[in-house]
Amino acid sequence: LKVSEVRRNLSASRIILILLSFYLIITVFRFETVKMLKSTRIKVLLVVVYIVAICRQPSVSGFNLEDCKQLNATANVTCYTLNMEQFNINFSNEEHINIYFFQANKSDIVSMVLSCQGTDAEMLQISDNLPSLLLPRSNILTIDGCIPFESIFQQLGVRIPDQVKLHRGITDVPLKRAQLSGLTKLKSLLLSGFDALDEDVLADIQSLETLDLTRIQTALPSGLLAPVGAQLTQLNMRENRMVTPTKGLFAPLQLLDTLDLSYNELITIPSGTFDQLHNLTVLDLSNNHLSHLPADAFQSLRKLQRLYIAYNRLQQLELGTFKTLTALQQLKLENNTLDIAPSVACRIFDGLDSLEYLELNNNSLSVYCFPKDMSSLTVDLSFNRVHKLLLPPGETQPRLLVSLNVRHNQLRHLSDESLQYLHDSFAQLSLAHNPWQCDKESFLWLDFLKLNSKRIVDVAEMYCSYDNKQRNVTLFKSSNICESDTIFYYQIAFATVALIALMAIVGCTFKERRNAGKQLADSDMNNSAMNSSDMNEVSIPENVYENVGTGRDTPDC
Repeated sequence: LKVSEVRRNLSASRIILILLSFYLIITVFRFETVKMLKSTRIKVLLVVVYIVAICRQPSVSGFNLEDCKQLNATANVTCYTLNMEQFNINFSNEEHINIYFFQANKSDIVSMVLSCQGTDAEMLQISDNLPSLLLPRSNILTIDGCIPFESIFQQLGVRIPDQVKLHRGITDVPLKRAQLSGLTKLKSLLLSGFDALDEDVLADIQSLETLDLTRIQTALPSGLLAPVGAQLTQLNMRENRMVTPTKGLFAPLQLLDTLDLSYNELITIPSGTFDQLHNLTVLDLSNNHLSHLPADAFQSLRKLQRLYIAYNRLQQLELGTFKTLTALQQLKLENNTLDIAPSVACRIFDGLDSLEYLELNNNSLSVYCFPKDMSSLTVDLSFNRVHKLLLPPGETQPRLLVSLNVRHNQLRHLSDESLQYLHDSFAQLSLAHNPWQCDKESFLWLDFLKLNSKRIVDVAEMYCSYDNKQRNVTLFKSSNICESDTIFYYQIAFATVALIALMAIVGCTFKERRNAGKQLADSDMNNSAMNSSDMNEVSIPENVYENVGTGRDTPDC
């Protein structure tokens, strides 16, 4: 196994690089007469190349069928595969542990899972029954229940990658620092399913950049994150039954970029909780029990770009809550019970100059104010109780509103100012499933629909009522369109065209009859002339030959 491992990891290109580097170093130090090679910089550079080539850790080349066959040649080891992407390793003399290798097709990512089942005593004896192996290196190592695992690693030749996932302990005692002593150089660590964590459990893993703490059954100690604060950039604390963040828990994390607190039981965020997170760009507070946010909850998060507070119990937002979030691009507030008072509706989102996506769907909003000082904004207001759209004071020029969704609300009319704003913004609109009125007061509204019908994505689903009598009348359907002044004008125009056509037909008929009478009169006159000529020929026959021989034709009758 050791020979195959070396053969696998030291590829031909790498061996060539090492030999070439060694040759160049010898050349540099032997031929001092060449000026270029006498340069100290060249020597240092070549030495560095040589050291990197020699000391670089072997790369992961995967786990294949040949590896599986070699394992089967070892006593008490069975390796098999069903789909060439998952390899299972069992031990005939130790049923409490199973090993799995996963490698997706055409992928360099290799995952290894060590899964253990049994009592405390059985876990401690596992390593005594295992053969001595050198398992292939993996990119991701998952340890499920195999605690303590250090002796198991030594027996199986497991080398620890940069990313480790540690699931559940074998007892209900807290996870201790000593149990992670072999993981000091990790870049990514997941701890999941533990009853509790000791405050210094991470003290020896100071190079961590990504940390996942999920399904921890008790409150986290305030000093838990202090040892990893210097390097940590991503922290996931989902599903921990957290009611309120421990005071000072996040204070050391000044380089933190992403913080996920979703799917907890948070009821409030104390002031100052995020004050030290100056580099945070993503904050997820969704799927909690938050009913209130202090106005200064996010005051230090000036680099925040995405804020998720969806699926909570928020009813109101305080003025100034978002005023410092000038870099925020996405704000998700859907599925709360928000109802923003009209008096503050036009100021509640002040400061969000960079906002691009605002999701307020599935709330209890009664009014909405168009954004001020925002451009390229997409707004979702569907499934609320909005009955009025407002313009912020002093807002005369429409912003570049990309999309507005007000489906399933209580809108009946839109003010002239709102219609002008939407018309000039060129936004894509979703307006269906509102109790629209199409009476005589809705002249501008109906004209707006006709002028902008191509921008209304659900125009075929729009209905309106007329004088509270005719309901669910489909708009833009020729057989059943709303009665309005516009339709009346169309009827007048149609009647005028029909009258002109009728007059033209009557005029043509009269002209044809007059021409027919004139032709009949001309025909009678011609007949009379012919009769008169015949009588002349009978009474004076000699005149017939009067012109013969003169060279002129005889005239017609």
